[in-house]
Amino acid sequence: MTIDGMAEFLRDHDGFAIVSHDGPDADGLGAGYALALVLGALGKRVLALIAGEIPPKFRFIDQRGLFKPVAAGDGSAPADGLIPIIVDTHDLGYLSERCAELVTRAGRCLVIDHHEPRGEPGELELIDASSSSCCELAFLIVKSLGAELPIDAAEALYAGIVYDTGSFSYPKTSERTFECALELVRLGVRPYELHKRMYESASDGILFLQKAVISSLEMGLGGKVAIQSLGRDELAASGAAYEDAEDLVNIPLQDKRVEVSVLFKENLEGKLRCSLRSKGAVNVARIAQAFGGGGHKTASGFTCASPLARSKDDVLQSIALAMRS
Repeated sequence: MTIDGMAEFLRDHDGFAIVSHDGPDADGLGAGYALALVLGALGKRVLALIAGEIPPKFRFIDQRGLFKPVAAGDGSAPADGLIPIIVDTHDLGYLSERCAELVTRAGRCLVIDHHEPRGEPGELELIDASSSSCCELAFLIVKSLGAELPIDAAEALYAGIVYDTGSFSYPKTSERTFECALELVRLGVRPYELHKRMYESASDGILFLQKAVISSLEMGLGGKVAIQSLGRDELAASGAAYEDAEDLVNIPLQDKRVEVSVLFKENLEGKLRCSLRSKGAVNVARIAQAFGGGGHKTASGFTCASPLARSKDDVLQSIALAMRS
């Protein structure tokens, strides 16, 4: 599906339920928030749904309190009769149990995503792996709709673009990305204010979290791979949120020798997840896909099925194989 095709579908239908992947980030939240506001202003019935709560570092995105929590087995079905729109993933396995249930019950869904597809996109799927972010795609859809973009929606989209481009530094940052950002600034977005909200408003727990993660640093494959880990005990002791650890995987890439950085992090419930970052020579999306995950060529992740020690060995072997091929 094209951007114009997605806009046409949204224009021609009346009710939507917007969901994103479990543990949503600024990109999924920003795209969902902006689309919910714009579609609501066009007279559509719209629900923006989230499993659990918005991570504290991203609460500034939902300025109007649009996102409504859903829980597994809550009995009610507020989204019945609405067409689900999945943003920032095309894998139902990345949705919470309740959101996946709502999508399955609907029988069809729209997808707006920018991650590497595992096959040919479906008829109702807009998957553009060349796009910097889901928020970039959402902005282009809003433009195709010819809709007015409120300032808080513009800020939400800009935040998502900044987050998923690493402040306009990642490989998928394109001329189109900067054009979108410029248009958002012209609508009233103040980049420095957004930067402060995103990167200069954390609690001191993030510093203790960084200390714990960096102290776990191991080097492999002759210094080409950096591996860090975070257990739930360290997470609890830091006082920080689980989501605060995500960006720490990028730190080892400062080393000129490091080609791939790996971070294993355990949430307070004991679920272990692996995040992978690459400078480009190794396609970490393929590695993540082999473990049931996905992502981009230079940024991907998956949920670990094995304990930490075994997962480390398996991932290191996969990276070594990728480097030889």
